[in-house]
Amino acid sequence: MQITVLQNLSGNASRISLSNGFMPGSSIGPNPGCSRFFMLLAAIIFLPQILFAQNGTLKGKITDKLTGDALTGATVTIVGTYKGSVADLDGNYVVKDIKHGDYTIRVSFVGFQDKQFTGIRIKKDEETFLNIALNESKTTMAEVEVIGEKAVVDLQSGKSEVTVGAADIKEMNVRNVQDVAALQNGVSVSPDGLQIRGGRVYETNYLVDGINAQDPLAGTGFGVNVASGSVQDVTVVTGGSDAEFNGTSGIILTKIKEGGDKTSFSGSWQRDNFGFNKMTGSAWNTDMAELNVGGTVPGTRNRLKYFVSGNMQLTDTYYRITADSLKSSILSDSKTLAPREDNSWANTIKLSYKFSDRTRITITNQHSLAINQNSRTLQIVGFNQIMQPGLQWAFSQDLEKAATYTHQSNLTAINLHHELGKTWILDVSLGRLFTNLRADANGRPFRDSTQDRIYDPRSVTTDPVQVFDPAHFNPDLQFADYRFVLPGPGLYNNGGISTVWHDHYVQEYTVKYKFTHYSNNKLHFLTLGQEHKEQQLQWIDVTSPWVGSPIKLADGSSTPSSSIGSSSDVWSVKPSTGNFFLQDEIKYKGIIAVIGARMEYWSYGKFADDAINNPLAPVDDATRKDYLSQSFKFADGRRYKMRLLPKLRVSFPVTENNVMYFNYGHSMRLQHPRYIYAGLDPVYQNRSQLANLGNPNLNPEVAVSYELGIKSQITRDLGITVTAYYKDYFDYAVSTTKRVLSYNSGTYTDRTFLVNQDYASVRGLEIGMNYRVSKVIRTAFNAAFQVARGKSNSSLESKNQIVTNGAVDLTREQYLAFDRPYDFKSTLIFMPDETWKIGNFVLKGFRMFVSATYKSGLRYTPEEAYDKNDLGRVLYQPITSQPYTKIGSDWFWTDVKITRDFKVFGAQLSASVQIDNIFNNKNAQIINPVTGRAYAYGDPLDSQDRDPVYSGPRDSGTPPGNPARFMTPRHILYGITFSF
Repeated sequence: MQITVLQNLSGNASRISLSNGFMPGSSIGPNPGCSRFFMLLAAIIFLPQILFAQNGTLKGKITDKLTGDALTGATVTIVGTYKGSVADLDGNYVVKDIKHGDYTIRVSFVGFQDKQFTGIRIKKDEETFLNIALNESKTTMAEVEVIGEKAVVDLQSGKSEVTVGAADIKEMNVRNVQDVAALQNGVSVSPDGLQIRGGRVYETNYLVDGINAQDPLAGTGFGVNVASGSVQDVTVVTGGSDAEFNGTSGIILTKIKEGGDKTSFSGSWQRDNFGFNKMTGSAWNTDMAELNVGGTVPGTRNRLKYFVSGNMQLTDTYYRITADSLKSSILSDSKTLAPREDNSWANTIKLSYKFSDRTRITITNQHSLAINQNSRTLQIVGFNQIMQPGLQWAFSQDLEKAATYTHQSNLTAINLHHELGKTWILDVSLGRLFTNLRADANGRPFRDSTQDRIYDPRSVTTDPVQVFDPAHFNPDLQFADYRFVLPGPGLYNNGGISTVWHDHYVQEYTVKYKFTHYSNNKLHFLTLGQEHKEQQLQWIDVTSPWVGSPIKLADGSSTPSSSIGSSSDVWSVKPSTGNFFLQDEIKYKGIIAVIGARMEYWSYGKFADDAINNPLAPVDDATRKDYLSQSFKFADGRRYKMRLLPKLRVSFPVTENNVMYFNYGHSMRLQHPRYIYAGLDPVYQNRSQLANLGNPNLNPEVAVSYELGIKSQITRDLGITVTAYYKDYFDYAVSTTKRVLSYNSGTYTDRTFLVNQDYASVRGLEIGMNYRVSKVIRTAFNAAFQVARGKSNSSLESKNQIVTNGAVDLTREQYLAFDRPYDFKSTLIFMPDETWKIGNFVLKGFRMFVSATYKSGLRYTPEEAYDKNDLGRVLYQPITSQPYTKIGSDWFWTDVKITRDFKVFGAQLSASVQIDNIFNNKNAQIINPVTGRAYAYGDPLDSQDRDPVYSGPRDSGTPPGNPARFMTPRHILYGITFSF
């Protein structure tokens, strides 16, 4: 839906001259919320309006703005109520018995552009006059002209969503789309990424200009990185999504900027140091720069517009542990592209061409590149390492030999919008997504042609080597004739290299079409369409690639190659996915009902079909039979499965300006492809004991969600949203052991096999409040409480449960490791005008943005003491009956950005100071399960951890002083921005 907000030259909302002298206010966009005390909160919201309600009248005349003729039959709706009116033969309308308050008035007429007035105040026992002139619609009926700023809460939507526009994004302490989403209600920041309403990080559906932008193999939830300066708006949907979209956790929709009528240049540069203090205090050698240009191509009569943007973010990270240089084996110029420890680059090109008022096309290309040593860059679904930051602490003394990750993505989106008459719209989207991720030992080749040294970093005792005398701790051993060698500090410094070698790429082509139909009376809004994707996925994952390589012998000869690493997983596949969607939005006297369905279909491709039909492939007979009986063969020769996902959304007024809404919907997500294809090739497969084996009959993960909420516009400046939600997840993958026959060797081997069996549930409450304190101060507050429980956190953990319990316990639930029970966020935007002064100093030209977050810490399994060793160290062990029942120390941080604007020779300049985590709070993201907080020297530790206080010959693991045990400390960035 296209929305036009009329503005005056100062950028503020245009004022409407009414007979009562009223001027509508401004507000920021709504945020969703929810509560266990739902009825109590509803009563608190409604009671003042019920007790003190007085009635007024709205009247006026509706005319054609061009001719002045009366528009007989035009409808006037008081949004958030059941009330409305129809214009008579003279265009006059009257709406009586309206309770005192601030309202949004919507006016519509067939063939004319809808007009919406926000913040209209109806006073008790008074008549408010509003004469309305409508413009004839040159395009679709979806276009709405909004007089006044965006309403403080959207009473016409039953979704839990918020849209953040470019103007607000400019004021925020954000660098990319992820940062914008993290500030919204229901979105939680964790060490492994963003979680929406208790879902796993990979469950978010991320789209850029309507095309999927998520790397389906990396497992991070994101793929293409979009800098905040390239964004027109970001919409975060946490509940009640349309049938057009599918996300088991949430949906993030990003729209790229377009060029304007005039050529514009803008740019920014931020850094945290002045050259002499690059790695001291609140600086760690960070530079961020952006350059944008947009406008209209000359000679095209304002039809062809362009927007071009480039962005870089370079930093040595707050760990202050860096490699001498980062190298990538897939880039020819690593030195230029990776001068720091963490390097991100992005560029955007968008062209838009307007054929006519009814037809336009846009072409977007978004490219991003990241080079770093953050192990979270590759976050394979199902790994048992949960909620850990990505610093390779074991290699911290020699990061030159640690794993380096290179992730490049390229997205092209072509969108055609064509209006078929007054009531039908056709949207066609074509997309190509390419992502490639390489992980290697800092640019080293896969493996040398021959092996003449030890590569394993754990194979040799690390320096410094010291002798341990047990008699020092136990006098009874003073005559012992043996000594021990201490195992060193626990950090790799013996010349060994990273054991990780990984390469994958995704090439995904998307075709989508959508028809939208508006009934003549505008009571029905029908959407129907189809989306189809063809993918090519290649996966190569090798552990310790030097294992099995030829060994160079003393006589100059070498042994033959025997294997690809200690374990490997190699496959190349071409799956296909798609969906049909249908939805009808019905509006009747304030009630809005949305009924829809989405039919998903998918094929795992010829690779899976061949494995089923190949007797040499390691597939058991039961899986073959189920695969053939539960799928159907389509005309293209591939076998497909289908699933129907119903959706329902209803909203209706309960009192004036108070709308209740209910959402119910099914969604699904295909399992990580590794779970489907691993080891199925009878030639290229890992035959080691308990190696992964794919299940081509594995079904998708499914989520069923319920949501009930209230949106209330208390005044024109205050809006509150309360939402309660419940979500069930089914068919998560569970690891089990299956014995399969290896036809090459003729022997049976136990393999790790996955089946659909795990489940989880999330229930929660969210409260959101938006308040415009004055024309220059806007605030928002969000509170969320949730409980996420399930049978296990990962497929590997479920397997360990089976081993421990001896059977599958389908009734046992536990708190999930990523459950964050409470999350509070608040923001404030302060943009003073000439009336704000400090003494004689006028504050106009200053801008300030403040955001604060307070949330629960990470969950962990508590430990208890059970013994003491010879060194006097108390030994601890997990309380296995209480998995993740404890919560670590809370998180709290506050970010501040202060900007000062200047005018220099017609150009707009801004100087800024941005302080992240201004109070320098230490937020623990590696929890010591004995204490429930981050490790401090002298704290007791898990028995499996190295304790520097009690150094002994049985020490193992890395030392506990990992700097990544805390989140980012205080960080000060100084910036300059220009535009003209």
